[in-house]
Amino acid sequence: MIARATFSLKVTLVAWCSATSAAQGLTERQALQLFRESPYHREVQAEVRVARTGNQRHNLYPNPSVSATFEGAGRTDFFIIEQPLVVNGRQNLLRQAGDSAIRVAETSADHALRQIEARLRRSFYQLAYAQGRGELIREGIGELEALARILRERERAGEGSKFDRLRAELEIVGLETESAETETLIAAARAKLAGFLGERIHPDALSAKGTMDAAHGLPSLREAFAEALASRSDYKVETERLEQLRLEGEAANRLRIPNPVVSGGFKRAAVGDRYLNGPVLAVAIDLPLFDKGQVDRALAEAKADRTRARRRILENQILADVRAAYDSLRLRRQIARDYRMQMGDRTRELLEIAQVAYEEGELGILELLNAIRDAQRTKLRQWELLAAAKLAEVDFDRSLAKELLP
Repeated sequence: MIARATFSLKVTLVAWCSATSAAQGLTERQALQLFRESPYHREVQAEVRVARTGNQRHNLYPNPSVSATFEGAGRTDFFIIEQPLVVNGRQNLLRQAGDSAIRVAETSADHALRQIEARLRRSFYQLAYAQGRGELIREGIGELEALARILRERERAGEGSKFDRLRAELEIVGLETESAETETLIAAARAKLAGFLGERIHPDALSAKGTMDAAHGLPSLREAFAEALASRSDYKVETERLEQLRLEGEAANRLRIPNPVVSGGFKRAAVGDRYLNGPVLAVAIDLPLFDKGQVDRALAEAKADRTRARRRILENQILADVRAAYDSLRLRRQIARDYRMQMGDRTRELLEIAQVAYEEGELGILELLNAIRDAQRTKLRQWELLAAAKLAEVDFDRSLAKELLP
């Protein structure tokens, strides 16, 4: 479940890194592939290896013991080998419980990776939003600079006023300040995204090649609930942990059946002036009079009750999480769609009217700049709403534990 970085993925990743070592413009998929090679991913995989290695102790049989006894007063020597025999089935049950514990570790690691991937995707689209905002502001600066050039030419020809030219230049200064502030957002978003990708990515050269378009449609809420409960790893963990505790309880119950300890060797005894040798065999069995595994069994049952309660709580939390993410995505998409429909044509038409009216002398420079400013704000606001809808989509995917890479 966790070891998803296949050979083909690594080959593709190495080839891509070689081709883009200078620009380091990342798509969302490439960012996720790089994450699979990052310390985050390796650390989570190491947790699974720890659990898998620890379970190997249940595959080992008890060690034999060797003893030598020398007695005086008749000189009798014993050389004995003892070997506990595992016959009550407890070790096999513990091995199965250990396998279940490994699946718990794998599922927990998968959940942790999905959460980190969601944070990575948010950082990716935050960078894409900041980049897009910067481009829109630069476009606005370019439009105002073209207007300012025309106003300078008119001023030199005596057809325009210095006031108009200065007012346009002040508007440019304001947008240039917004552009500089946006660069700080880009720098912060770059650093945050690079933190997920490992040492091969340098933040200063990083850019996000992403779109704010919807990646998928919105299912029904009932379908979203079913998908979340079927795919959320944190919910699967509790189910798997119940199986682990059931096996541990059965293993504790097997303490009622003792394992024998078989010993054998030979005995050498002094009889008169001769030494006689003979075999020694013995079987020892613990009597389960006091410790019958009742404490371990009761502890497993208590943990199982706690896990069942935790699973019910988690189910309610997952459904609430999905509902909140679902409603947020639905409303964010609707808001962005309505804003584009209601403001796009109106703002464009208003700007065209203001430009014609200014050329004909019906409006002053302030009215024209207000129309340009409104058009600029509409573009920025629309981009902001699209980014908010995209981040809501990321959160909705997280609530469903949607698979992002094969």
